[in-house]
Amino acid sequence: MIRLPLLPTVIKNLFKRPATNPFPKTEPVPTPEGFRGKIVYNVEKCVGCRMCVTVCPAGVFIYLPEIRKVTLWTGRCVFCKQCVDVCPTGALQMSDEFLLASYDKYDGKFIYLTPEEAEEIKKKQEELKKAKKKSQ
Repeated sequence: MIRLPLLPTVIKNLFKRPATNPFPKTEPVPTPEGFRGKIVYNVEKCVGCRMCVTVCPAGVFIYLPEIRKVTLWTGRCVFCKQCVDVCPTGALQMSDEFLLASYDKYDGKFIYLTPEEAEEIKKKQEELKKAKKKSQ
């Protein structure tokens, strides 16, 4: 006779509710108080002190000396919140946004860029794609 030791567990689990939220079929569960989501950067408040660059363990921030501001690569972020804690002007905050997946890393979700910088990078990408197609 064949033994099926997992059969009772499988049958029991067929009638139980799932332990997780069935996202994306339904709305996601609300984030709890103190959730560390995507970094929100307010350029107007930034004074260019570079404290965030100094404390960031993941190297998210790059200082731009010509404009005395930073740009950030949130795809590298480990959500430790050290940059938010050390920012003297409150230019950095943690949001409750957690849906960070994207097909284009220059769309503003992963890299903070001005609209002009984003357009310039997209043009360069298109030129590279055209050059790659010509070479094939």
